[in-house]
Amino acid sequence: MARRVIPGDDRARFALAVVVATAVFAVWNAVAWVSAATDDTLDTAAVRDEALAAGRDHVVALTTMDHNDVENGLRRWLEVTTGALRDELAATEPDTLAAVERARTVATAEVSGAALAELDAERGRATMLASVTITTTREGGEEVAARTRYRLELRDTGDGWKVAELDTVGGVA
Repeated sequence: MARRVIPGDDRARFALAVVVATAVFAVWNAVAWVSAATDDTLDTAAVRDEALAAGRDHVVALTTMDHNDVENGLRRWLEVTTGALRDELAATEPDTLAAVERARTVATAEVSGAALAELDAERGRATMLASVTITTTREGGEEVAARTRYRLELRDTGDGWKVAELDTVGGVA
């Protein structure tokens, strides 16, 4: 196979073309980097991920209770809620807490799936849908598992995302 020899002028043109192509590539990369660094959708994606992670953790906290430690369970509920829901939980009557202790039941939750249905990052509001498997064990009894779907209204309180509303959706799944 014959080697092509580039005459002097062609070598200079080739070198210039390589330099120009490299410069164009460098400018394009710089523009792309600046564009990505100032892209608001990246901030929205981070907010979405943060709200979803908090919502998943909070729905577990709100659907878990151990009759051996009712006060700690209620404390966790209050930590992850805000607004009217928090006020309602804070007003839980001592008789209700005593009934939970007498029931001698432990309920543990695990999120099977969750997604944000709505997100308003500017206003700090999100709606999350979650499918949660709750395993209930009565002292001395067998475990019973049930899957329930929930709709959570989340609010960014400045102290992280908290649950403002919690509703079941469509009953037990």
